[in-house]
Amino acid sequence: MPTRYIPYIETFQNTIKTFLIVSFLAVKSSKSRSETGMFIRKLFMTECQSSADFPNLTPLLRPQSIVVIGASEQPGNLGGVAVSLMQKFGYTGKISLVHPKRSVVHGLPCVTSVSDLAEPADMAIIAVGAQLVEGIVRQCAEAGIRYGIVWAGGYSETDAAGVALQEALLETCRETGFTLVGPNCIGIINARSAMVASFASFLVESDVLIPGDIAMISQSGGLATMAQALVQLKGVGFGLTVSSGNEAMLTVADYIHAAAVDDEIKVIATYIEGIRDGEKFTAAIERAAGKPVIVLKGGRSSASVQAAAAHTGALAGEHRVWEAIAKELGIISVTSLEELIDVSLYLSATDLTRLPKGAGVAIVTFGGGSGVLSADLCADHGLDVPALQPETLARLAPLVPPIAAIRNPIDLTPQTFNQEQWFSHFPEVLEIIASDPGIHTVFCQFGPMAQRGAETAKVISQLRTRTSKAVLIAWPLAPGGVPEILRREGVYCFEEYERAIAAISKIAKVGEAAPAAPEKSMQSISFDWLNHLPSLEDGAVISENQCHSILSQAGVRTARGQLVRSKDKVCKIAREIGFPLAAKGISGAVTHRAAAGLLVLGIQNEEELVAAYGQLSAQAASNDVLLDGVYLQEMIAEGMEVIVSGFRDPVFGPMISCGSGGNLTEMMDDVVLARTPLDVASAQKLLEPLRIVAAAKKLIPDVELSDLAQFVAHFSQVVHEAPWQRFVLEINPVKWNGSGVVAIDGLLIVDDADVAGKKQSLELG
Repeated sequence: MPTRYIPYIETFQNTIKTFLIVSFLAVKSSKSRSETGMFIRKLFMTECQSSADFPNLTPLLRPQSIVVIGASEQPGNLGGVAVSLMQKFGYTGKISLVHPKRSVVHGLPCVTSVSDLAEPADMAIIAVGAQLVEGIVRQCAEAGIRYGIVWAGGYSETDAAGVALQEALLETCRETGFTLVGPNCIGIINARSAMVASFASFLVESDVLIPGDIAMISQSGGLATMAQALVQLKGVGFGLTVSSGNEAMLTVADYIHAAAVDDEIKVIATYIEGIRDGEKFTAAIERAAGKPVIVLKGGRSSASVQAAAAHTGALAGEHRVWEAIAKELGIISVTSLEELIDVSLYLSATDLTRLPKGAGVAIVTFGGGSGVLSADLCADHGLDVPALQPETLARLAPLVPPIAAIRNPIDLTPQTFNQEQWFSHFPEVLEIIASDPGIHTVFCQFGPMAQRGAETAKVISQLRTRTSKAVLIAWPLAPGGVPEILRREGVYCFEEYERAIAAISKIAKVGEAAPAAPEKSMQSISFDWLNHLPSLEDGAVISENQCHSILSQAGVRTARGQLVRSKDKVCKIAREIGFPLAAKGISGAVTHRAAAGLLVLGIQNEEELVAAYGQLSAQAASNDVLLDGVYLQEMIAEGMEVIVSGFRDPVFGPMISCGSGGNLTEMMDDVVLARTPLDVASAQKLLEPLRIVAAAKKLIPDVELSDLAQFVAHFSQVVHEAPWQRFVLEINPVKWNGSGVVAIDGLLIVDDADVAGKKQSLELG
């Protein structure tokens, strides 16, 4: 099917989606709020994961014909640079040129207008200024050209006028069915076909464009071309390089999906500063299953996206959310361009069935000092250097020099290379080390050596085929040709020990993850609570009793309590609840009562209760705080204090965070995050790394992690169904002891745009 028909098919599919949604909304009045919400969510989640959401990018990534609009032979003309680069590197597709004043550019004939082209090209390179782009797009669409790249800047990256200019361009693209890369990008390079729809300056000085099986997709054109230049210096290359620019239309998710379905791409490397559509990004990553995706995420120091009034805001910042998403999706998350390159090249060279399945590293050296330093580096990067099993040591002993140290790190000494009797055993020694059950990666590190370079490379290559374990090589100043020999045999050779260890640690973290979990076994909970929510649209104040009612209907266990607004009734209500009690001064102006002196614990009798009531009233008055009342709550037996929070991330949707709770929440910095909903098994796996979980097992008799996991899983479903767009629902603390789990204090902050800017704050006791 001709590629120019694809936009019409996609438009028809989108029309069908719109019809389904409108049809549903026409009859939604007969459905409850919970049914409505679940239907729409399910519909959009299903659609987002469908292939229809990902356009066919073949005309952009592998065009058979290209038209360049605005190319000339003027020095610095970007369109002319692209044409000369494709000529230099041997692009075999058809190149057409449009120039209003020139008849020939770089030896190719020009036409004066897009409408004069004999036939539509697969793709247009629009190499003109921003003010002219919109008109050129219309001309391309009228000529049957449906795909193009806009390099020009001056759009949303600049000012309000630039934003308006980009919106107008986007509207024109939508109106005409034109698919756009950019604007404000460096373009696309497909080294496999020598298609250079880019003005990358490093290629102007280069004599070669080296193809490879790595796709480099970047929201920074400068980083993309820098990475490609650095890789080419090592004698290897990228198969595909994409600079996504402002992403007015196509986003990084679209390019990841395109790389995922490209059989010639083995590894997907990306630089990302922001993600526009979390569900679409997730769908693209899931489509790439089986191909490693490495992400260098910019903006790690940005402030939290959640309300600063809650502890959750400090614990669930944008970078923590990203790390949780990366872990869940099996993304290899790196922190520098060097790591991105190192990990990508290692994976490109390696058999992907032989990646580390754990953190155990055998360090094989030929001098003790480097082994000691490498062991320290492994510890720094979260890797283990376990002692070899007695059986392994027994097998090694007769095969290594008498002075060798074989505990791990394993120092085989220079005698292994200097004496044939020991070098002849070297292949078997490595295989024995790899067979140790505690070892997941065999890390061989070599120093400068003049002899046996090619022989050693052959031994390493043989090891790769004789073990399922990962093989890691670092060889500073390796003899000439050795890195190339190893790479041909599927082994990447690092030049520095630390970079090798850093790279394998990133890969091992993903390798340690369990295989894809079976479909979640969700708890059965009632969603009737969604039909009893107080209206926020009119700015109503939500009481504490309403909050307890909401949580109870949702099945969340909370400590018994009641709000008291009269001193005369305080003793009567206390007797109904039972001593000991906690008394809490409730005010919409105070979110953390302990710090404000509005909390009294361990009240044993009515006399202490009356005194506490007076104390809270006086404290509030001294701080000019108006109390809504005093909340009396049963005291829960001693236990670990946990914080459990839910919020809606603006990109990835409903999420939950859990960690050490109480007054030391932020100081402890002990937190895990995940997308909702979770089943009990997923919740338990999420909670296991927490320090508070380890402490609970040591300090509290009969405590069961399964109790906390069940509470968290249940709460995650409540968060998942919460109807608010911007909210934080935080329970801190949750008391966890041998008797189970119960919510003590809670806070709900809703800051929806449709609430006319009114922030609703709800204290749950």
